[in-house]
Amino acid sequence: DNAHRHIVLARTKRTSVGAVLKREAARLKFDQAQERIGLVDGASWIPPQFEEADLKLDGLGLDFYHLSENVHRCRRIAFGDKSVEGTSWAESLLHTLKHDGYEPARERLLSWRTNLRGKKRTAADRLINYIVERRDMISYPEFAQRGWDIGSGPTEARCKTSTSRLKRSGQRWSGPRAEAIAALTNLRDSGQWFKYWTNLTPTKT
Repeated sequence: DNAHRHIVLARTKRTSVGAVLKREAARLKFDQAQERIGLVDGASWIPPQFEEADLKLDGLGLDFYHLSENVHRCRRIAFGDKSVEGTSWAESLLHTLKHDGYEPARERLLSWRTNLRGKKRTAADRLINYIVERRDMISYPEFAQRGWDIGSGPTEARCKTSTSRLKRSGQRWSGPRAEAIAALTNLRDSGQWFKYWTNLTPTKT
């Protein structure tokens, strides 16, 4: 119900995110959760990091907004930016993806592609490849049936909010100091500020 959140900003390479996920999962006792779901933006480097963290997810989904961005990118090339036919095509394809899943949508795209040529066919191929490469994450009917989110809007918004302190005009940061500020921001945005300072173990002198 989104009553709680745990936010982490890490100064690390994306190939090391798996170690961060594993650390935070242990801290939160993630393995004891009744349901463990990942929802990602579709970047190809992310699924391997989930595997490295060994989170034993019940489901890993592709954020529907990022999928729709790729559908509309193809639509603009194939139909033109303001085409009513193109808008109808995109909405119909997204409806199929959302309610029928991967396989019916793929069949529709393959059938539609056969009559295209040139840059339109290239755009279709790009979209088909994008969907095929993420087929295991396109399970929207199952997600809906189980009451799981298919949109990562709150996470995307939080990415902007949690980094705003670091990105103000004229700001300059060293890496360690940026990370220190990020740690304080994490506490605040996760709703853990008072709990953390109240339970902090005093340093022995």
